[in-house]
Amino acid sequence: MQESVNIDLNGAITFFSRICVDGHSNGCITRAVTHIHSDHTIDLNKSVLLCKHVIGTPITIDLLDALGYSIPKVKKVALEYNQTLVFNDTKIRLLYADHIPGSAQIVAEKNSTVVAYTSDFKNPGTKTVIVKEPNVLVIDATYGDPAYVREGDEAIWQKFIDLIRKLLSQGSVALYAYYGKAQEVMARLREYGVDAPFLLSHSHWKVHKVLERYGYSIQDVFPLGSREAEEIKRMGWFIEVNHISSSKSYRNGVSFHIILTGRFAKTIYKLNSGNTWIVGISGHADFNDILYYVDESRPELLVVDGSRSAYAEKFASLVRTQLGIEAKVMPKQF
Repeated sequence: MQESVNIDLNGAITFFSRICVDGHSNGCITRAVTHIHSDHTIDLNKSVLLCKHVIGTPITIDLLDALGYSIPKVKKVALEYNQTLVFNDTKIRLLYADHIPGSAQIVAEKNSTVVAYTSDFKNPGTKTVIVKEPNVLVIDATYGDPAYVREGDEAIWQKFIDLIRKLLSQGSVALYAYYGKAQEVMARLREYGVDAPFLLSHSHWKVHKVLERYGYSIQDVFPLGSREAEEIKRMGWFIEVNHISSSKSYRNGVSFHIILTGRFAKTIYKLNSGNTWIVGISGHADFNDILYYVDESRPELLVVDGSRSAYAEKFASLVRTQLGIEAKVMPKQF
């Protein structure tokens, strides 16, 4: 059973030696991408060259195109949630994961052995589907330490909305966020009645246009550099949206800056610069949610992804002692 799953040092998760997920492994013939964040598209160009198929949800496949990954049409496999594909003697399904648009878990079955990978998720059981009783479950443990327990989502969102409203009353705001997280934040701001126009960087604009086709409709959104955006900037009241990689080189002409991340213990943290905040709105399950997923899933073997978490060993140990489930870390952490 253990031989059915492997995780390489580069983060590639391999099922049955032939299906690689969120990384490339030599010998795999099918590459699955659970979502578009960079730590899950590792070596994708290598997989495009060497694999026969690249699998993802329709949103993920289209977003990869928009972000510049040249996947030949004959290799693209856009798989809807809960749809089953059979490659040779292996069945593959994608299940919903609450993370960013297009995110998915992957389940593969061969010779009555079922293996699954959660990828990044939050809200298990209410939004994220829990894979029940697989032989092997690979789980994301970004917050695998008991110290990482967040307050409720609504309380966090309310603090963020209050901050946005306060800053907009004094000027313009620039947000720095990963793909998908930015779109979630924009939608939530509109739900809370924040109607300042959004000005999107080139890459975020491309993501926005893809998601529009899938029903993610947000009003008053313009690409930076357009005639409309330049007029809005002269008025001085707007929310500019940039990729988080731009957060170290702030644009001129913006009053305040907010870096959106889930990797800080505090919900809102003001930097010494005085006009910059870090806001912790995470797309990942906290410790309690990860433990809940495992307890509800009850796999025969839990494999904790050690390539993307500093707390994999600690989480695996807690699973063994608290839940009585066999657990190991791949790749081995030192």
